[in-house]
Amino acid sequence: MIWFDLDNSPHVPLFRPVFAELDKKNVKYTVTSRNFAQTTDLLKFWKIPYTGIGAHAGKSKVKKVTNLLGRSLKLRKYIKPLPVNLAVSHGSRAQLVACKLLGIKSILMLDYEYTETKIFNTLSTILLMPECIPGERLKSAGFDIKKIIRYRGIKEELYLKDFIPDKNFRKDIDVNEDDILVVVRPPGMSSNYHDSRSEPLLVESLKHFSSQNNAVCLIINRTQRERDYILSHIQIKPNIRFLEKPVDGLQLLYAADIAVSGGGTMNRESAMLGTKTYSIFTGKTPYIDEWLEEQGKLKMVRNVNEIANFEIKRIEKNSSQSYSTRAIDDVLNVLLENSN
Repeated sequence: MIWFDLDNSPHVPLFRPVFAELDKKNVKYTVTSRNFAQTTDLLKFWKIPYTGIGAHAGKSKVKKVTNLLGRSLKLRKYIKPLPVNLAVSHGSRAQLVACKLLGIKSILMLDYEYTETKIFNTLSTILLMPECIPGERLKSAGFDIKKIIRYRGIKEELYLKDFIPDKNFRKDIDVNEDDILVVVRPPGMSSNYHDSRSEPLLVESLKHFSSQNNAVCLIINRTQRERDYILSHIQIKPNIRFLEKPVDGLQLLYAADIAVSGGGTMNRESAMLGTKTYSIFTGKTPYIDEWLEEQGKLKMVRNVNEIANFEIKRIEKNSSQSYSTRAIDDVLNVLLENSN
């Protein structure tokens, strides 16, 4: 049995096609989740069976550490009676600790080289990472190169392969076809990689893109803290809204003309779908974002003065674009080889 631990919203679409492939092969698996951002809502939205264990600890480093230990022990208690021989996550520290306590082999996926490395190097069995990130970059960031296995493409390609645009999606979110849809993802204000320099970029972006009457800014906040920050710094107008229900994230980004995000996954999804994408992430730049910027698919925003020059207009997209299956083929092979 394979155990997946999903502790953040992007992990739901990431592993959803993996679950579907495992179902086809009659491979048994179990899913645990952390109550953070839209993780639980998206699991329910996609009707994925799961067991919720623990929640996010907030910004405090002390609380993060105690929460990590507490959730690890809860996961250990839940998993111990099950015939699990492989654990898989995209960055779940609590799962790594639980696996070490239980003696279970673990595969940790990640695609941001400037995260903390000590716990990942020490506790994981395998680090599964995109092949496009240069080995020297990973080595200089502190990763144990001997533990790394590569997969082709980037993680977003695991689930983009099945994407079919829904021409009626804008109706579902009450946005007219003639409107310029701007999807806005605030910086992760409770995350380990949060950098407060992103906040002025968020505020200025909202002011700029909402300045045009036929533009609709739809904000996809993870937490109440992010929502409160926006409400305290922006005068809310009729064309600035918060998304109040879970939706298919890829359909949302495809329907958008512009995406502004302080988080990595949404930027990459948007860039791959052909949406005009602006990253307001101000931490150390991920190699994959540099790679996408070189291809002209993404723009890193480094100064508030740049924002006033960004165009606000509708864009045409290629609805017949296809995506490679190479990423999911490689990831499935690694999982199946290590679960026997």
